[in-house]
Amino acid sequence: MSEALRQTRRVLGADAMIVSARNLDNPAGIVEVTAVGTDKGGRMRPPVSPGPDKSSESHDNRESLSVTLEPLMEEIASLRRMVREMRKLTDEAILPGFNDLRTLIIESSREQEAGRLLGPLYTELVDTGVMPDLARDLVRAVELELGLKDIDRRDWLSLARGLLRDMLSKQIKIAGPLVPGGPARIFSFVGPSGVGKTTTMAKLASRMALSEGLDIVIITTDTYRIGSVDQARRYSELIGVPFVVADRPETMAAALRTYAHVDALLIDTPGRAFENEEVREHLKELLAATGEAVETHLLTSATHSPAQQAAIASRFGVFEPSRVIVTKIDESMQPGGLLNIVKMTELPISYMTGGQRVPEDIEVARCGKVVSLLLGVEA
Repeated sequence: MSEALRQTRRVLGADAMIVSARNLDNPAGIVEVTAVGTDKGGRMRPPVSPGPDKSSESHDNRESLSVTLEPLMEEIASLRRMVREMRKLTDEAILPGFNDLRTLIIESSREQEAGRLLGPLYTELVDTGVMPDLARDLVRAVELELGLKDIDRRDWLSLARGLLRDMLSKQIKIAGPLVPGGPARIFSFVGPSGVGKTTTMAKLASRMALSEGLDIVIITTDTYRIGSVDQARRYSELIGVPFVVADRPETMAAALRTYAHVDALLIDTPGRAFENEEVREHLKELLAATGEAVETHLLTSATHSPAQQAAIASRFGVFEPSRVIVTKIDESMQPGGLLNIVKMTELPISYMTGGQRVPEDIEVARCGKVVSLLLGVEA
């Protein structure tokens, strides 16, 4: 039998498929092997049985077996072609996946290494109140700018902080102070209750009237909060400037006609506009009744959470503010909130306030000061 199998593969090739093998009942020990092979073109060859042909009966049996196995041979050939095609398709599908996986592993290893080295910078930002997603984006930007070639240096963290400072200096926009006589002479101050709109307006009015010698008028539209009118009136008396209550479009229009000659009009607004849509719509009508361009400053506190900042930016967006004033800097335990404000409002900062003293506790925003507060270093 072993000799028969060797002869079979010698005749049909190493890829020959053995169909059957049996010992013939004869004294000479002759065996019969039936196998299927391929020719040089890859086509199936009919089954053959090596060994001596002892009788016509044996020949007839082989011929009959050949005819019987013909469909099987074709099916085997078809299966072989199918296997080759499947192997080809599998390679085409899997190999790119392996390449993508390899790339992913390399990138993941690189990110882990960078994360290990720049992790303290991310932690510092989050600890100051910067939103985690925003902190992550900043650290990744620093990583790309720094490059892996630098991470082995002993001063890599100081380099990273320097790059972060440069990036923040470019991202934070500064609006500068109010300038009456420019595009607008009417300035409105909007924001939620408790953010310090009336006090901030009084600080600005005091500087403009007493320090700069400008002719100004204070107007309040906040007749909703108890004591708000009295507070604004008291400030105007201390500063020595006219005071007007305009709670209807006609009274607002009349005030503008009466004080058409003044340098600037400062308009205080109700904090209820934050939670009440009707108040917001009424305030829009009042500001439209001025008949002039109005420069709107959105006031938000440095103590507000990211969720509060997002809500403030959304609800007061209807007034199309062009600047933001950040209040209560002195009360905030997380100065990183400044960056959240800048990102959420996408507005330049005009002023920062801290404290209740009028007019001392207010300053024109400076980029260097904002960045220093964010990073916890001296300006």
